[in-house]
Amino acid sequence: MGTETKTAEPAATTGPCFRLIYRSHSRLPASDAAALAEILKVARVKNASLGITGALMLYDDWFAQVLEGPQAAVETLFARIKADPRHDAIRLTEAGPVPKRQFEKWAMALVAEHHEPDMPMVATTGGLAQGAPWRVSLEQEAILTRLRDLTRGYGRSS
Repeated sequence: MGTETKTAEPAATTGPCFRLIYRSHSRLPASDAAALAEILKVARVKNASLGITGALMLYDDWFAQVLEGPQAAVETLFARIKADPRHDAIRLTEAGPVPKRQFEKWAMALVAEHHEPDMPMVATTGGLAQGAPWRVSLEQEAILTRLRDLTRGYGRSS
C-alpha cells in the first residue's frame, strides 16, 4: 500500500503507464491505526522510489487501491501485496496500459467515503494526521468512485 498526499514529483512519472486496480480484505484490526500508518509511511517511500503513484480507499475492513507506473514495477508490487498476510480475498479488477497517469503527483493518497471530500492522510510518528484536501479531476473522481464502490461491496461478489 502507499500513503499520503500530493508530493514532489515521484520518480519516473513520464513514459508508458500501467494501471492496476484491486480490492482486498484487511486482516488488520480496524482499531489499529498505528499499523495502518506504518504501512502507509513505508509504502509511500517505496512507491515514490519505484515511480508508482495512486490512491488507496479504506472502508471498514476493505481496501481498494489504484497503482500507476511502469508495468514491471506495478506488477512486482502487486505480487508482494498478494503475498502479504495482512490481506486476503484479493481480487484484481483492472490491469493494463493507459494513455496517461491520473495520479501523477500522488505518491499515495487515502481517499474518503462516498459524498465526503477526499482527505489526504499524512503518516507521522504519532499515527495518521489529516492533511489539506485537494481538488480532483473528473477522470480521477471516476477512478476514486470505483475504489469506493469496491470497498462498499458494489463489486465484491464478482
